[in-house]
Amino acid sequence: MTTSVLNEYPKEIQTQAARILFKLSQLGFGASFVRMDEGPILRTFYFQPSLDALFARVINKEEEIAGTLAVESARLFRDAGLIAIEIPRSDRQLIRFDQCLHKMLESQGDGNLLPVLMGQSPKGDYLIMDLAAQPHLLIAGATGSGKSIFTSQLICSLALFLSPKQLELTLVDTKNLDLVLFKGLEHITEVITDVEILRDRLQLLLAEVRHRTQLMSGIARNLTEWNSMNRDNPLPYKLLIVDELADVMEQDASIRSGMEKEEKTASPAISLLIKQIAQISRAAGVHIIIATQRPSVGMVTGDSRVKFGDIKANFPARICFKLPTMADSRVVLDQNGAEILLGKGDYLYKIAGSDTVNRAHSAFVSMDDIALILSQHEQIRRTYAAA
Repeated sequence: MTTSVLNEYPKEIQTQAARILFKLSQLGFGASFVRMDEGPILRTFYFQPSLDALFARVINKEEEIAGTLAVESARLFRDAGLIAIEIPRSDRQLIRFDQCLHKMLESQGDGNLLPVLMGQSPKGDYLIMDLAAQPHLLIAGATGSGKSIFTSQLICSLALFLSPKQLELTLVDTKNLDLVLFKGLEHITEVITDVEILRDRLQLLLAEVRHRTQLMSGIARNLTEWNSMNRDNPLPYKLLIVDELADVMEQDASIRSGMEKEEKTASPAISLLIKQIAQISRAAGVHIIIATQRPSVGMVTGDSRVKFGDIKANFPARICFKLPTMADSRVVLDQNGAEILLGKGDYLYKIAGSDTVNRAHSAFVSMDDIALILSQHEQIRRTYAAA
């Protein structure tokens, strides 16, 4: 069966499949080729294990498989009774932001309340996530892995689907590099570059969450229901995006270490405020996205009562770009995998309510794309809304 099916594919595919089968047999894992799916970045080979095949013989053998194929990396996982092996294409394609956005706008965001463009799946399918269903998102990735580009993709896609009256964005960029590019976007209420100002804004945001919760108590269960009953005066969704959590936490810890004891008591740590907001803000329509290059369990938070794990627990949706080590990957996803990613927008993700880790590829957002969104987002949004 393997030979006849393989003959339907080009010679390069046949050679790669044959080499994988040879390596699997060397590892004592019998299997037969089923099919191959190809996307813009990866090829995914599917194999049917023999009845006596033991998965334990091939688990964590990705490096050996990659070596056999002479590729940068390989990822192996189970898929509905089959063994799937992802390997990079030698002719990696560029995933264009405008093409992804066109498909997203064409589908009207699939009816999601807060539609976020995710890019494409390994098979080339276009992906959209509803941030309102998550409700908070943790993004991790080393320098150059695509984390900042993905954040730009996220902001741009939201701006095209919701008006400034429907969505208010607060951006935190203490390094004053990436998020400051969006200062001209009408949805942006503030771009915060100072940790002390951030502390004040978080306290105001926490008060706003409590006010909204009290306002809706006994009337509506969430912001969507509240707005449906108050169409003449709806409340906007609020989204806080923190670009480099580790840098924010370190600055906050440094500031608080220089305070006297009574001042610390009067000035809550930023980590504690983020945790408190994340715990109670979903129904109020307030969402948080935090990004970091260094997802360490021992990350300094500025408050001995709050650990990074406490913050992470309130961020059920995780997106993980390439990270240096397996330990880093486990901090974010609770499993290995991010250490073998390809970089430049290749990522793993899991969503709220699921332990399944999937793979996707972010689109490339250029400076021209950002400039177009800043200048014409309202016109584009109205054009597709009327279609």
